[in-house]
Amino acid sequence: MRHIVMVAAPVHPVPPKHGAAVEWWMYQVGRRLTQFSSDIVCTHAPGYALNETVERARIHRIQIGRLYRRLFQKITRLDPYSYGQRAARIVREIDAAIVHVHNAPALFHELTRSLDTKRHRFVLHMHNEMDIGVPAAGTSLVTCSRSLAQWYRARVDLPVEVVTNGVDTQAFATARAHSEQRQQLGIPAGSKVLLYAGRLSPEKGPLDLVHAFRELLQRRRDVYLILVGEQRRGDATDARVRYGNEIQTACETMRDRCRLVGAVDPTTMPDYYALADLVVVPSEFEEPFGMVALEAMAAGAPVLAARKGGLTEFIRDGETGFFIHDAKQHVQFARQMDELLAQPDHLHSVRDRARDYARAHHDWGEVVRQIEQVYARVLTP
Repeated sequence: MRHIVMVAAPVHPVPPKHGAAVEWWMYQVGRRLTQFSSDIVCTHAPGYALNETVERARIHRIQIGRLYRRLFQKITRLDPYSYGQRAARIVREIDAAIVHVHNAPALFHELTRSLDTKRHRFVLHMHNEMDIGVPAAGTSLVTCSRSLAQWYRARVDLPVEVVTNGVDTQAFATARAHSEQRQQLGIPAGSKVLLYAGRLSPEKGPLDLVHAFRELLQRRRDVYLILVGEQRRGDATDARVRYGNEIQTACETMRDRCRLVGAVDPTTMPDYYALADLVVVPSEFEEPFGMVALEAMAAGAPVLAARKGGLTEFIRDGETGFFIHDAKQHVQFARQMDELLAQPDHLHSVRDRARDYARAHHDWGEVVRQIEQVYARVLTP
């Protein structure tokens, strides 16, 4: 059986304990591959083993000591034995047929310089818009959506393939809301729950949702807003820190109807979607994919999303979800949420179609099928 090595940037371990969609993709796909032997290379973090086998995937976590980081990566910046060099050593030991690098162009270039490009085939898998420079000859470029593929085709002279993102449709579909969780979150009895999940950062648009929710409270008091996601802390001169602080301040004025949860373990997200009467994705930028919307659909939670990027590829307005008319017009935004919440039968039919769509097109089994087809083509002489 041919060996595939997936390599992550040295940011999050695999599997991640907080929202890290790329590392989550690697974990979910790597342990499900059937036609190839799978290894995953990632950074180490406290609480993780250096080496571990999970189902069909062997995970290698690279540990770089604190003294090394301080001396060679921060002070001198010499980095004589870099993360990329250590990853290359693992690739050689495994004798991988394919080196599959995720969302890390600089790391990809370091690996192609360090490894024999005749012995190993290379796949660069981009989950976001980034400058990837000029990849080595023979590189296979993969993206997570047609929208993102179009962006790269306009910038690089390479064929681009699309492999969708996935979701454990069974786990999400069987999640159920629990009264204990509602009590822990402070949700008043009988309240309809609006859920936001994602970074509290400008490109994701949660501040507009918070402002619109304040307007919604003028229309009805039986609603509750939950925001799940990382908030950047630190220097208030940082734009993302200020943005998060503004959201926090606004939520504090509605503390009986609004809750900031913070970052959560990805495995607990089905429980949050199960609470939601409406999941809102008010992105301001062209979403490379839109995992939150897909997860919500799989969980049977109706989605109201921005008409941006990859979101337009699986949301059909009024069929598998809804599109926000204009998130910047907070009164109109509030009116739209109010009107949707007032149509429970319509929401119910939409969420059923959305769940069926997610199961048919985005289960992890389908993602595995697609990436194994890519691997087979890459290895074809």
